[in-house]
Amino acid sequence: MTAADAAHHGRPRRPGEDDGASGIGLVVDSTVLLTPAERARVSRALGGRFAVVPLSVIVDEVEHIDGELAPSALCDAMVGGARVSTSMPAVHAFTDAFEQLRERGSDHIIVLTLSAALSGTHGTAESAGHGLDVPLTVIDTRTTSAAAGGAALVIADGVAEGRGPAALRSAAEDYLRDETFVVFCPATLEHLERGGRIGRAASLLGRALSIVPVLGLRDGLVDATARVRTVRKAHARMIADALAAARAMGSVDVTVLVSEGSLDDAGDAARGVHAQMEAAARAEGWGISADVLSPVLTAHVGPGAVGIVVRGRS
Repeated sequence: MTAADAAHHGRPRRPGEDDGASGIGLVVDSTVLLTPAERARVSRALGGRFAVVPLSVIVDEVEHIDGELAPSALCDAMVGGARVSTSMPAVHAFTDAFEQLRERGSDHIIVLTLSAALSGTHGTAESAGHGLDVPLTVIDTRTTSAAAGGAALVIADGVAEGRGPAALRSAAEDYLRDETFVVFCPATLEHLERGGRIGRAASLLGRALSIVPVLGLRDGLVDATARVRTVRKAHARMIADALAAARAMGSVDVTVLVSEGSLDDAGDAARGVHAQMEAAARAEGWGISADVLSPVLTAHVGPGAVGIVVRGRS
């Protein structure tokens, strides 16, 4: 009996299930945030058919693979005026990952990328699939970080249940649309503007000295959700919006994200955001954690940014 057969033994086969479900592999880019425990969970569910393709952050013309440069070092460099940019993976980085998974027994590969409106990574992954002798499904998460990480868990759990590629794609896209919420507050719009990722929030630039923006992701683009006068009010609005989203979803995990190397490094304001979300999470029975943005994302939102991701439990 195959793993897929075992998964649906004793119950009717679900739409989208097939015998190839036991050979599905998953590739994510390095902005897709998974904790070490979640990575282990994904890899275990997929029988080791899991790979991460890194983007790069470039500091004063020196390229660093995402994850190799400490977040605190990047923040210090940015505060010191370093020229910082990012680079998406080369096509061969994806083709190498696809080949590794094929050698591990993948007969269908699913790819999760950060929003195609923010990066060319999605298009690069699609290009890498040309000529691949294994079917490929590339999903634009239209988000990033812990929200996209939740979709990776949905896919891994679906594979363990014996679901096939079509059902997995549908489940991931439904989850990303209905069960994730992202809100963040950068210390300045400067880095988003410089990197060209400011999206619909560009309308705030003329008033950047008089307002503090609260931003989110809408249709994969950065968009303003509120315009307030102080950081304290911005954080309060961010918390209120996240709490409303969490209560609407029901059973959720909440992640407070910072640019610096840890919550302690991020300062009192960030710790205050986490404390308020933690109190609410304990009262509501939600999961709560703090984590650090990928340096590639920090390169665009800058030091001092604080974000909250709400995602349905999978």
